[in-house]
Amino acid sequence: MGGGNGQKAKMARERNMEKLKGQKGSQLETNKKAMTIQNSDDSFVLYALGFGTNFNVAGPKLQCKVCMQTFICTTSEVKCREHAEAKHPKADVYACFPHLKK
Repeated sequence: MGGGNGQKAKMARERNMEKLKGQKGSQLETNKKAMTIQNSDDSFVLYALGFGTNFNVAGPKLQCKVCMQTFICTTSEVKCREHAEAKHPKADVYACFPHLKK
């Protein structure tokens, strides 16, 4: 027969512990690297998370030229158009994001 829930939980814990042993490096360092794509307006979030003031937030970013709102570098053209249509219906999309002109 199978086994009880206690036995299944114990086996699951053992498997998870084996997986965790294989990981190397600091999770904090990984998080810090992931946050470098954020813009400087999000620096208060990093400070609140305990990263202090020694972090790099000078990654590439997009900025709406009308309201100066910043977006992460991976923002798609569709999201830029949605922002322009929702926030600035009277302004041209290319006035908000000149990089979309090609």
